[in-house]
Amino acid sequence: MIGQRAIRALAAAALAAFVSGCQSADDAPMSAQNVAYRPVAPDGSSGQRLGADGYPLLGAYPNAAAPQIDDASVAAQEGRARALAARRKGGVSTRGYEAEIARMKRIKRQQAQEVETALAKRPERNAVSVGTGVKPSRSPEDVLREIQSAE
Repeated sequence: MIGQRAIRALAAAALAAFVSGCQSADDAPMSAQNVAYRPVAPDGSSGQRLGADGYPLLGAYPNAAAPQIDDASVAAQEGRARALAARRKGGVSTRGYEAEIARMKRIKRQQAQEVETALAKRPERNAVSVGTGVKPSRSPEDVLREIQSAE
């Protein structure tokens, strides 16, 4: 029984030492220090009332709403936003749209005509198609001599 009391007393002393921290009896007691307060410039206040110390008063709500912009300013801003959106979107008029469609149709007709012309052309007799068994008009040696003479 005496052993258990001694263990409890030692545990209480260790707990007291732990709770007191690293501060000895000779040190000055730790307390909150006074901090010099510098008020912030009022450039963007929220409308909340501040106390004499500069801190917001909790529970003190503004008496009125912030001033609203007038209808003319709203209409002007909407007009600017619409103009900017039309410029970014690349708003196309009906006349411009029809002209673009006509241009695309003209290009389509021109390309179709070029394809028909290319397909209507008959291949030359000298040209050799793969797999027909027709001999080429020149031998590889002839081609090599022509290349060497050009150099």
